[in-house]
Amino acid sequence: MKKIYQITKTKLALVALLTIAASCSKDKAGNTVDANQGGLKLSLTEAEFTSNDLVTKASTKSSTNKPLSITQEIQSGPFSITAELTENTSSNVALKASSGNKAATSLALRGTVQYRVVAYETDGTYVDQAVGNAADASQVFFGDKLIAGNKYTFVVYSVGSTTVAPPAAPTTNLYAAGALFFDFSTYEQDGGDLMYAISKDVTILGNNTPTPLAAPLQHLFTRVNILVDNSDATGTFGTANYVKGGYLSEVPVQAQWLSSFQDVEIDLSTGATVSSVADNSVAAISDLNATARTFIVNQLQNPNFSVSLRIPSTQIKIGHDINAQNVDFNFSNAGLGLKPGYSYTLKLRFNSDRYVNPNNVTRTATAADARYAVIGGHRWDRYNLGVTGGVSPATNNPDAIPSNQGLYGNYYQWGIQTPAANAYSGDAAIAGWNTTPAPDGAWNSGTATAPIKTAADPCGANDRVPTQAEFARLGAYTRHTSIGNWTGFQTTGAGLSDFTAAHIMTSRKSSDIKLSFPAAAHRETISGAQRARQGSAIYWSNTAVGGNDRAFQGRGFVSSFDTSNYFKTAAYPVRCIQNKS
Repeated sequence: MKKIYQITKTKLALVALLTIAASCSKDKAGNTVDANQGGLKLSLTEAEFTSNDLVTKASTKSSTNKPLSITQEIQSGPFSITAELTENTSSNVALKASSGNKAATSLALRGTVQYRVVAYETDGTYVDQAVGNAADASQVFFGDKLIAGNKYTFVVYSVGSTTVAPPAAPTTNLYAAGALFFDFSTYEQDGGDLMYAISKDVTILGNNTPTPLAAPLQHLFTRVNILVDNSDATGTFGTANYVKGGYLSEVPVQAQWLSSFQDVEIDLSTGATVSSVADNSVAAISDLNATARTFIVNQLQNPNFSVSLRIPSTQIKIGHDINAQNVDFNFSNAGLGLKPGYSYTLKLRFNSDRYVNPNNVTRTATAADARYAVIGGHRWDRYNLGVTGGVSPATNNPDAIPSNQGLYGNYYQWGIQTPAANAYSGDAAIAGWNTTPAPDGAWNSGTATAPIKTAADPCGANDRVPTQAEFARLGAYTRHTSIGNWTGFQTTGAGLSDFTAAHIMTSRKSSDIKLSFPAAAHRETISGAQRARQGSAIYWSNTAVGGNDRAFQGRGFVSSFDTSNYFKTAAYPVRCIQNKS
């Protein structure tokens, strides 16, 4: 009886222990479920370029206080093509001389950038991975995979694409076989910008509370922003602070990369490049213009990388000027190279403003045969039609300060080839003055946009009277100043007794190229008497208003320029332009 009692007592004790164990197990399981439901919540940012701590910094030969800036200029036919490569600093503001540290600021990821987060145990054992969207801050990952109180390693990476998720990570140990190959379909920012972050020993909070993780993604490669710079010239010509301006091409520019692009294998535990495969099918840069295009280069993370670019022949058109040869730029930074994790801007400037002779050969301003000035791709005569003293700048300076009577030239009634007067005709009325206006089309049998020179055009064989649109274009591409003694535009009578006034049109893109228009005013419509000399620099265009007795003009004043129209029987000077359309 005693033995039976002891056995029963033992069984009851065992049942009690099992019951307690089951209860504890149940509670533990419940706590684990609660903890797992918390998961991981990311707060992603994009580290600014030039703040990368994952890659080797530049050689000590380079200054940390002065950002890189290299300028190259190449002549291609009539063009001066300039490429300026500059290192971008934090927020695109140049580093101050007193600062020797790179900025470490971070930016929000661009819109709906796709990223991948991979979870590992601290020894590198693979746990799980997921794809996230940078625009969705509410995403929680691995809610049923992570154990509260345990530590994990998380790797996050993105290629900058807003539409395509980055490739899946291998499901192997991070430290034993954690390499991943990236086969880039594009080398622009949206798809080629490999960003990476690793966070080790992250403790999971649990209790249905997502574990926060702030992961600043570092840029592993080099960013280059490319654009055509159409800004005006700055500084003073002939001094160190002078920078020539540039024009936009009138046709799309299709530039070509000569730099090597690579598809790469990255070690996910370090972000370092393990191997690479050259990509020889990189697309040309289409329609390169003033809007910056962003490319990701230097996939090898090489601290001595050089960037090379080609502008093929015929890709640049400004007015009548077209580049005839390929132009290649190579920026090697004297062996120091472009640095991974850094950002650069490459500005291209196209400029063909110059002085030329009748064969369009470039000349200096004072060369004997430098009769013409090219501004915005259009060749203008530097002299009024009918000047005395010759058309050689070596002996008769068209930009003389002050101007002089010999530069004023002839006066022409619109549509008539023979001059009605000249600078030496005196200011009084002219006997037998023509009061019958020429018919529309007398100087232009074509259209306002496609002019055709007529036999009545007074300009030389290779030139013609300009259109209204050509005057307007010249006015837009130049700065407007004046020299000499000026009187009011509405002043009646002959104006001042001298001939010193002129309207000066200086290229906005090349401060050394200019045209001087003497303020000859006009001979009036009824009698041919001189009116308001030195009150205006007004010149005929070949464009009639249409259906009446008026035609268009280009008008220069003390500091402004416009186009207007007036009666055809008035006589104004003529300034010829090259006969091209």
